[in-house]
Amino acid sequence: MLKLVSPRVDGDHAVLRIDPPKANRKASILPSVNAPDIPFCKVVFRPLELAGHGPMSVMDHILNPVDFSALVLADFGRVFGEDVLSALRSGLLSPARVPLKLGAGEFPIVFIPRPGGGDLQITPVSPATAFMGIKRVADAYFLPVTADLARAPRGRWVKQAISSKPQNISGAIGGPRLRFLATMPPVMQQAEAELHRFVQGGAFPRWRDDDVGDWVLRYGEMLAAHIIFNNSDTRAALDRTADRLIRDAQGFIAETMAEAALIAQEKVLMPAQVAQVLIRRRWKKDAQDRAVKAVSSPHFEDRLRKCRDNEEGAQ
Repeated sequence: MLKLVSPRVDGDHAVLRIDPPKANRKASILPSVNAPDIPFCKVVFRPLELAGHGPMSVMDHILNPVDFSALVLADFGRVFGEDVLSALRSGLLSPARVPLKLGAGEFPIVFIPRPGGGDLQITPVSPATAFMGIKRVADAYFLPVTADLARAPRGRWVKQAISSKPQNISGAIGGPRLRFLATMPPVMQQAEAELHRFVQGGAFPRWRDDDVGDWVLRYGEMLAAHIIFNNSDTRAALDRTADRLIRDAQGFIAETMAEAALIAQEKVLMPAQVAQVLIRRRWKKDAQDRAVKAVSSPHFEDRLRKCRDNEEGAQ
């Protein structure tokens, strides 16, 4: 793709291949603008028109063959050699090589904001289209120097025109250029970032209390011991432990939902389940299986049901 900008780019950049994610045919391959300097491009990209059929190049006949493609490719093989035809088939039908580095030639790099967040790199683009496109996109992000950076959703953007003197610009692209400087807003704390992700449709924030994990495992041990020996005292202790876990988890869920409602802007938010809040944390080796077994036990589900019944009765 870099050949579209400068002929000084190093090799392996003679064509542009775009593979659509959903298509029932192979995508076309486009030659670079200096393809006439490459002898094979004059042959394989040249449209051939047979009477009664639309124009198709040798590339098209290999990528998306039709009923008469075999005749065209057979004639190509007789003229240029079957080994050439075989190499062409292999190069076109094999998976595209993934570029791992940019070429050494001169080319512009343009970054624009993605609609869903983050940045999108465009390399290269038509200078006129790129300039007007980035202007329309970026104008909304430019803030006065006195703007409150902490309240800016994407920070503060500053644009600076660069001189069009030859020594100040790329030899591949003439004319003045525009440089963008973005000052990013302060990074959110982890809990605050998780809350914002939840409001935007992400997972419910993690309950970061190490003691909770210890109590879940302790409750699991009490359940195992209760199978071997139990009396009124052990049953009462088991009920108190489960009730405490449920009560504290419900408190965390209610507090999180109240904070999320302040920034949700009337979005409908779904609270997490008690068991989900208790389990979603970092566990030591093999501890997560024991924790899941504990909070999915019949006793825990029974205490959870009784807790809901008590809340409904109080209302």
